[in-house]
Amino acid sequence: MVSRPRLALLVLASFLLLACARGTVRHEPDAAHPVMAAAVATAVRAQAVVGDRLIGPEYTEITTTLGPLAAKKLSRHPDFAALAVRYLLAAGVGPGDRVAVNFSGSFPAINVAVLAAIQAVGAEPAITSSVGSSTWGASDPDYTWLDIEQTLAGQGLWAWRSAAASVGGVGDVGGGLTPEGVAAAKAAISRAGVAEMRPADLDEAVALRLAVYRRDGQLPAALVNVGGSHVIFGRQGHHSPLRQALTAGYTPRRQVADGLAAPFVDNNRPVIHFLNIGQLAAANGIKADNPPGTSAVMYARAVPAATRLAITAWLAAAVWVLWYGGRRKEWWRGPCR
Repeated sequence: MVSRPRLALLVLASFLLLACARGTVRHEPDAAHPVMAAAVATAVRAQAVVGDRLIGPEYTEITTTLGPLAAKKLSRHPDFAALAVRYLLAAGVGPGDRVAVNFSGSFPAINVAVLAAIQAVGAEPAITSSVGSSTWGASDPDYTWLDIEQTLAGQGLWAWRSAAASVGGVGDVGGGLTPEGVAAAKAAISRAGVAEMRPADLDEAVALRLAVYRRDGQLPAALVNVGGSHVIFGRQGHHSPLRQALTAGYTPRRQVADGLAAPFVDNNRPVIHFLNIGQLAAANGIKADNPPGTSAVMYARAVPAATRLAITAWLAAAVWVLWYGGRRKEWWRGPCR
């Protein structure tokens, strides 16, 4: 039997080697870095146009739910546009593809990042929106997400605007809003000159959006959703199995019973979902104090060939020592002296 002290020494040496190897890992610009950089630059310009109005009042008559101020501030980081590019490319979206986009007013800065990313990859969005917003979002009744869209289009960032919009809230029918809130949301839709979706229930809210997205009966290449609107999750609400980030490739465990994501998942169309901004930022190296264009999401880790060779040789040697020394060498057996 191999002595424990010597085995521990071998394991310790292996950890030391891996620790040294980690120091040689380089961070190089991702293959999609130029596209990501273009999206980030566009997001920076768009945010400069809108300014501080990307974060609205804490609570107004069109506020639907609570949302932490810290997440709203973090959502303004332009590198979320790079993250959206990464997801779109991983979803197989490319130049000329149509992308279904569903926005709420909760994260206007992420909405901007998504549109900047779609522009950078050369795709075309088909946009639906709901006016309602969580706290600190596009919650100013006089300057909603639909007004931000008009501002950006007017400044030439892009020509895209929502093709249709609803008031939002529970059931996408204004649930949870006061009559004054519903009226303010409807006024915003009218002010923007956007077709109003007036669903009777959640199923119709989904159907109305799909009617906007479909062309020749076909769904777009992917769905991007920003925010936690009732429409995206369906009746299960936040208990829906729909996860954040990119969902691609159909498997039964990913099947969503209803809601806007369901027809996309069921037809093997990728779904990109932005909701918990803090988690997405942490998972992709987006930190509040990072200058735009420097977050880890824009870089790939590269392990030098010499490091890979050294690790392979060490592991092979360790396996040989364990096998050969355990069978043939007395010095490898018994207690350490």
